Amino acid sequence: MSRTRSLLVLLVLMSCLVAPAQAQDPAHAVKGFFQAVSARDYGRAWALLSSSSQNRIVTMVARDEQMSTEAVRSLFETRDPSVCAGFWDSFRTSSHSEIMAGRTFTSGQVAGNRGSVRMEGNDERNFVTVLEEGSWRFGLMETFPPRP
Repeated sequence: MSRTRSLLVLLVLMSCLVAPAQAQDPAHAVKGFFQAVSARDYGRAWALLSSSSQNRIVTMVARDEQMSTEAVRSLFETRDPSVCAGFWDSFRTSSHSEIMAGRTFTSGQVAGNRGSVRMEGNDERNFVTVLEEGSWRFGLMETFPPRP
């Protein structure tokens, strides 16, 4: 009986480790993303990004590194050390994620599968969120489109 119980506990703990990042409202998607980046939990940060943001990041990195999009996507999805050091650590610094993680975010309007989020003390920027597969995701590239 104790072996069965131990196995059950182990399975529950493992499922918690691999559970996808989920946000129940738009504000949690944005805050959770910056908290994950700040904590260097890049797998969770990646999972909290909208599919459009993921696709744009993969395309940009593939172009810059002259790699296939499939290879780059795999690097992000497996949290490859080269992506953690090359992309995420740089983004962590440039985005001021530690400061952003401590900010207060408030969900705004929701229209269909898109939501807006406001950061306390910043009336100029709405953060874009997208409802995908039943969970809110941060539209990083939708909020901050790359400059040509």
